Amino acid sequence: MIQRIQTVYLLVAALLIGISTFIPLVGIESDMGKAGISGIIYAMGIGDIDHGAIQHPTWGVFVFAVISTILPLVNIFLYKKRKMQIKIGITTIISIILFYITFATYFIVYSSKYSFLFDNIQAGITFPIMSLAFNIMAIQKIKKDEKLVKSLDRIR
Repeated sequence: MIQRIQTVYLLVAALLIGISTFIPLVGIESDMGKAGISGIIYAMGIGDIDHGAIQHPTWGVFVFAVISTILPLVNIFLYKKRKMQIKIGITTIISIILFYITFATYFIVYSSKYSFLFDNIQAGITFPIMSLAFNIMAIQKIKKDEKLVKSLDRIR
């Protein structure tokens, strides 16, 4: 069953969230002190555009991004254990939701502490949503396979 469509869905889901781990999530601007200072929030931290280095780490976002990348890859190779695949798929959905909750928490805390303003949305913040959609489609296909196997067992 490794050649099934859910394998492609899980691979695309892992790639999308893996890419979002390393590309910018949101652009920010600071109105504190100097005008025109801007930065970018990555999954690894908040960086200043001028210096290019991570100024404030966001480990929680990074951890949930890595977990959300690893789980679909593990899920691909559990093709003989469909019930376990469904459980891991649900765990992946929860970790993606926690990714967004953690991101929002860091954004709110740092924006109140350093007077950051939201500037623009980068591509990295939308990839986990697409990954979530692919993960849900994979779970549906896995459930369909499980139903097919149960119906074939009943016929025997």
